[in-house]
Amino acid sequence: MNLQKLNLLGLLTLAFLLLSDTVSAQGAATQEPPDAPASTARLPVPPQENAAHSHRFWDKENGWLFAGVGAARTLDYFSTLNMRRRGRQEILLSNDVVDNHAAFATIEAAATGASIGASFLFHRYGRHKMERWTSFVHFGLATSGAVRNYCLKTAHPRTVP
Repeated sequence: MNLQKLNLLGLLTLAFLLLSDTVSAQGAATQEPPDAPASTARLPVPPQENAAHSHRFWDKENGWLFAGVGAARTLDYFSTLNMRRRGRQEILLSNDVVDNHAAFATIEAAATGASIGASFLFHRYGRHKMERWTSFVHFGLATSGAVRNYCLKTAHPRTVP
């Protein structure tokens, strides 16, 4: 139950960050008078903020962040398998999916790919802080889930006398 609350909190935080970054004030639109000659028409100038914070997508920092997300998902994979071997039940996926190791590994790899894809979309549209925070949040949630899995006590089956 605590992991569900943690995941919900993470999703709500991510949604808040997404919405707060996209909801911003817009400057007044400037229009040229209809009788202005074409030679004096101004070309739109890109915002200076994006130019100052622009970087390549596959830079060193993103490389480390994506490696961290991949490592956290790998840790989550092994902690979930360990938890299942100790008799605990998976709460986010079905036990059949987790017990199918190839399918579960594919899901973990797809989650890493989805994180990188979301970061790329943020990068593409100039939301560089959100690009980095996607990896930070994903790394934190995956790591905390893995730590939780290792902290759970082993389930002992009840024996009938």
